[in-house]
Amino acid sequence: MTFQFRMDQVLDFKQHEQELTQKEFNDHQTQFEEIGYELYGILKKKELLQEEQNQRIQTGEQIKSIQQINIYIDQLDQRLKVLQVKLNHARETMNTTHERLITQTIDVKKYEKLKEKQFNRYQQHLYQEEIKHTDEIAVLRHSRNEIR
Repeated sequence: MTFQFRMDQVLDFKQHEQELTQKEFNDHQTQFEEIGYELYGILKKKELLQEEQNQRIQTGEQIKSIQQINIYIDQLDQRLKVLQVKLNHARETMNTTHERLITQTIDVKKYEKLKEKQFNRYQQHLYQEEIKHTDEIAVLRHSRNEIR
């Protein structure tokens, strides 16, 4: 008589679901980080251009070169706005997936705990059966000794 958890298929399904959600979460996290790095790079580039623009203004360079830098900074600002929206969306998606992962992890833990409890009951039952058999053997031996 071997132990068979009644909800093994459910546990397997829940574990598979959790693994898929973990992979999905990792993908969303990677996407969030990539957008964050791109956003950081553009912010850094904008900061450097603003410093260059200030230097050109102080050195009295032509207005045309300063205007070109200004146009490029405006383009970076537009790109920053788009990336900020993408970053917020990626953050929301990542957080939603993380919450789902936490819920699924809790479900898996519940089924694992249930399996553990059933296994403990099974072992206790086997132990009780073993004690009964040992008692029966002891009674039989004792009765055989008395008959002789």
